Amino acid sequence: MDTQANTLAQAQPERRRRTRRGEETRRALITAAVDCLSRTGYAATSVETVMAAAGVSRGSVLNLFPTRLALMSAAADAAMRVMMTDAQARYESISDPVAKYRSMCDLFWETQQNPVSFAITEILLAARWDEALAAELKPIAQRVEIEIDRDVADIAAAAGAKDVNACIVHARILILSLRGITIELMYDPAREIMRRALDLIRAEHQSHCDAMGIPAS
Repeated sequence: MDTQANTLAQAQPERRRRTRRGEETRRALITAAVDCLSRTGYAATSVETVMAAAGVSRGSVLNLFPTRLALMSAAADAAMRVMMTDAQARYESISDPVAKYRSMCDLFWETQQNPVSFAITEILLAARWDEALAAELKPIAQRVEIEIDRDVADIAAAAGAKDVNACIVHARILILSLRGITIELMYDPAREIMRRALDLIRAEHQSHCDAMGIPAS
């Protein structure tokens, strides 16, 4: 009995070390995948590219992510979580609920400029023709959308909005519009018409705030 207990005591630390190393390797691969997606796009982000960027052996990659689809799905999930955390941190930096809601357009725009947003865009565009990827992204996107709707509802209610549901829809429109402008500026950041469009979206957001009865901050 003593021998068995000693053996287990010796094995458990090693098992924990393997688990810790496995988690570290997983994080390294996902980080590398998101970075590659942001810099070179979906088509150029192969398992081999990510493996080289992370400095991980093929065996370790296949053990954690047996397919490219599994790796891309994990990268999308991680990137979306980073975006959510980024947005929430920006909101939390503003204490006044009215100012917080009034700033929503600019906060969403700033979050869209986070480098991981480009990785998300690349994956979303690829899902247009990759049905398997689209199926993997669907539950991830649904979970993120639920979180966004909940956060917007809380902020709108705290700001005294007349119609919280209308605010939720408005936030979705903002996100989609700003993502579109981000895509347009990816290949030509100097396009003045896109900057003017952004100014118009900002003005429309302030008009929406007025219609919702949210006072000027």
